[in-house]
Amino acid sequence: MKTARNILILLMMGTCMIACSSDRTESESTNNKISAPTVNGKRLVKINHGDASMSLEYNSQGQVAKVKYHSKDGTTREESYCYEDRRVIWSPYERVYNLSNGHAAECNYMVQTSLEENTMTVECQETYSYDTQGCLVKAEAPYDFAEDGPLKSIFTYTWKGGNISSVVETESGKNEILSEYAIKYTSIENNLPLFFVYYYNNNVYLEWQGYFGMRCKNLPQSVSYTNHGAEPSWDGYSITNTYNYNLDDGLVTKIVVESTTNKGTSSQDMYELEWW
Repeated sequence: MKTARNILILLMMGTCMIACSSDRTESESTNNKISAPTVNGKRLVKINHGDASMSLEYNSQGQVAKVKYHSKDGTTREESYCYEDRRVIWSPYERVYNLSNGHAAECNYMVQTSLEENTMTVECQETYSYDTQGCLVKAEAPYDFAEDGPLKSIFTYTWKGGNISSVVETESGKNEILSEYAIKYTSIENNLPLFFVYYYNNNVYLEWQGYFGMRCKNLPQSVSYTNHGAEPSWDGYSITNTYNYNLDDGLVTKIVVESTTNKGTSSQDMYELEWW
């Protein structure tokens, strides 16, 4: 799958065919600034994934300030967030999220691309649309470039019972479905950044803090993805991820992800979470 498509899909999840329910949980706010949710007074501070891990640091407002990724070879990379009244800057990628009514309305950034063997730097923009209840209903983002401008994917989201039930990807100006997602849910309250759901990548920690509107009410039980030509070489490919959770006093402490494909392959992943 193309990186641009993978990077986008968390925030995407399309047009609200069914109005989202008002009982969805919102992030806490301090001085009109959105902060990360707490569970029983504790914050998520570390995520262990095999020999690798992610650690989270917060500012005085309770917002995610830094995320440090520690790889199994001993190297560390760091991401940081700068919060301003009308925008959030995600570094080192220099993605600038402009806010409207507290929600991300657009994201601007630069990428390098090649056209006719010429490498150039291109300004890109992703846009996000919400309904009157603050539910993300559409996201649009470039996935490739042509001489007359970027080629864009549009992701539309259907909500049901306070959760996103399906996502459909189409190409801008066309009706053909490129890919789609079907999501089922547990009864467990969603108080996690969805780092373990592979399409939730842009940006998982801002989404967790409510910058992309109302959040899904529950944690996912399964996500099924089908490729209808979004990646020609993968046309017809499908994968289903199933999620199992261990809880301790309301805190998710372990997530086991089991994956199966229509090609007969399967795998398992595990994440362990630390709270403080």
